[in-house]
Amino acid sequence: MDEFLKMLETLLDVFEVGQSPQTFLILIGLAFARILSFLVIVPFFGGSAVPGRVKVATATAFVLISYPALAGDLPKGQPLPFGAVGFIALLAKETLVGFTLGFVATLIFEAIQVAGRIIDSQRGATMGEMFAPQLQTRVSEIGQFKVQFAIMLFLLIGAHRPFLAALVHSFEIIPALGFPKLVGGWSPMLASFVTLTGGVLAIGVQLAAPAMIALLLTDLFFGIINRVAPQINVFFLSLPVKMVVGLLVVLLALPLYKDRYIYYFGEAFKSFEQLIRSLGGAY
Repeated sequence: MDEFLKMLETLLDVFEVGQSPQTFLILIGLAFARILSFLVIVPFFGGSAVPGRVKVATATAFVLISYPALAGDLPKGQPLPFGAVGFIALLAKETLVGFTLGFVATLIFEAIQVAGRIIDSQRGATMGEMFAPQLQTRVSEIGQFKVQFAIMLFLLIGAHRPFLAALVHSFEIIPALGFPKLVGGWSPMLASFVTLTGGVLAIGVQLAAPAMIALLLTDLFFGIINRVAPQINVFFLSLPVKMVVGLLVVLLALPLYKDRYIYYFGEAFKSFEQLIRSLGGAY
């Protein structure tokens, strides 16, 4: 261990970092906790489909990029103003911050899979569920299609870059070496957070609206048939028709979904930035 610290001290002197090896490792550990907890939860990084070693390597790269912001408020050569217990508390705080940011970035994809589940529920296909590794949960068939399409579009238009840039920039707004002040004024932030999570269902219903309308008209059509010919079992007759109608409407509405997804990606990033500023205001 002593040899490792000496080698690390030599490297820090070469790159003119100006901090002791112990301070450097503590700062790296705090940044690593925030970034890794964010990368683990966000679906556009692959979720459980991406190996843990890839996530660790990516988090390490972002930590090295973020290090100047971490050590910016700490004078060179000054020891950290906390002990082992303080470090553990800061580590837990950083993990919670990264998880919270990742949770907010995930909400738009949760809303998209909710839209797919609503459509599958209305067309009678709730039994066919599958595991979505990006969301790390089970979703419906159309929900899986919508989530995969949204993630592909999200990466193609480069919407992940502002999120990652804001995550790195968050160390300048939410200091890793400080604790939030336990004072009043948290109610607006909590209210906005509740409103944000509650909007998942509203967005899901909006995205499912074209298929919902088509399936409702299909039910009305078979209801008229049932009134004209009561001897026909319209329930079993309508099931395959509703399956096909729901799928066709989703496929035909892909251009509309593309525009709406891009719009909601922008709104999700605004909420992401607002959350960072709200958390930074507590320090």
